[in-house]
Amino acid sequence: MQKVYLLLFCWSLSALAYAQKNADIWYFGKKAGVDFRENPPKALLDGVIDTEEGVATICDNAGKLLFYTDGIRVYNANHSIMPNGTNLKGHPSSTQSGVVVPKIGSPTQYYLFSVPATADTVGLRYSIVDMSLQEGLGDVLPTAKNVFLHKPITEKLTAVKHRNGKHIWVIAHEWNSNKFLAYLITEKGIETTPIISQTGSVHEGGSLNTQGYMKTNPDGTNLALALEDSQVVELFDFDSATGKVSNPLRIDLPTKPAKSYPYGVEFSPNGSLLYVSAAGTGKVYQYNLQTSPADSIPSTRIEVGASEGGRWIGALQLASNGKIYFPLYESNFLGVINAPNVLGKDCKYQNNAVALLSGQALLGLPTFIQSFFEEHLASSKVRYFEGHKLEIGDKLVLKNVHFDYAKYSLQPISFVELDKLAHYLQKHPKTNLKLIGHTDNIGNKPANITLSLNRAQAVKAYLVGKQIAESRLTYEGFGSGIPIATNDTDEGRAKNRRVEIEVVE
Repeated sequence: MQKVYLLLFCWSLSALAYAQKNADIWYFGKKAGVDFRENPPKALLDGVIDTEEGVATICDNAGKLLFYTDGIRVYNANHSIMPNGTNLKGHPSSTQSGVVVPKIGSPTQYYLFSVPATADTVGLRYSIVDMSLQEGLGDVLPTAKNVFLHKPITEKLTAVKHRNGKHIWVIAHEWNSNKFLAYLITEKGIETTPIISQTGSVHEGGSLNTQGYMKTNPDGTNLALALEDSQVVELFDFDSATGKVSNPLRIDLPTKPAKSYPYGVEFSPNGSLLYVSAAGTGKVYQYNLQTSPADSIPSTRIEVGASEGGRWIGALQLASNGKIYFPLYESNFLGVINAPNVLGKDCKYQNNAVALLSGQALLGLPTFIQSFFEEHLASSKVRYFEGHKLEIGDKLVLKNVHFDYAKYSLQPISFVELDKLAHYLQKHPKTNLKLIGHTDNIGNKPANITLSLNRAQAVKAYLVGKQIAESRLTYEGFGSGIPIATNDTDEGRAKNRRVEIEVVE
């Protein structure tokens, strides 16, 4: 029951918001489109794209369409090909043929990164789209088109913000290699020498292993990818401050009675759960990342839903409304996971959720900067222990109990607060407590579960040392899953490294 509580409690603790509108309009498949500015999402029939897989779209901050691409052609908001907007080096049959990243410091220019199909030798490249040209409809700059970065590259491409909240990482994977390449985008432009991480499996073999999605979670602390031919998903930690990928975990997908051919991967908005689509069997699986030790994560697999008749399910993609959508191959519908932060089948998987009318879904959905979908704490109802009378059911934060990053030793400043709590417990011998440890979002999630448990245990040991009976104290740890402050700042992360008390019978 612990993990269910964790995932539901975070909803009752805080109001959550998904503020950015840059991903509000999607074009994909065979002339399919969806407008997420509407509730429920509304089908769009004005798109001209025809792509089996890769596509990227981008809107301005108000949700107005700027342009979209299949990796070869760039279409403006009038659905016409931009001048110089042909012959890009991506491909409509590349899983993640492109991703669009705003040029930092420019209100009108965007980087358009592209990767080819099947690790073709043209490699990872970028172009610059300038929306100040063509009377605001945009143009691909001929002097910055198909600029070469690296080869050979698989069909995997994702982007996420740097921990500083200003810069952006664009991440690709080398073919016939175990190298991740993380390119940092700053005010000065693209740092063309990538951060290289050699970890996980070598991506090799047939063309199916070039395919499959790669995503970070919205806050940039985990990364996952699918290797279709190997029937494997790999999960990693990602350090959004350094660009390093580490701590690989292999997740094998079912191969009987039929091979899974994993294709889509996506994280829940709060990063606690990972979803994987088995294209070959039309099933969607969920994995609980708030599990310790890490090697127990594969055993948490739950089949949350399946398509009718085993119809292929391709991409899994978060939307600005906090839900995860997926294409049902060669159908006129998108499916949806309505409550992706919730453990198990209560996540509310649904086929045929969004009617595309005459548009047709195939395998791909647009690739975006994953940070567009990060949860934000809009308001937080946090109560602190102040020494007043405690009632059964009270949940309070120990305000002045502090830990260093990645440590569970109590800082000396904590002793005043803990002595006040011990004094209260001595005066009220019938009061029993559960001590609940928490961490910030940096680092390995399973390790954070253990760390939070150790923090709660450290508080218990201190209180026992003050003559509080051990039988009156229990403890547990919830890792990074229940923040009370933003994890985007040092101050916020310090608040999240905490211990709470719950009054129990």
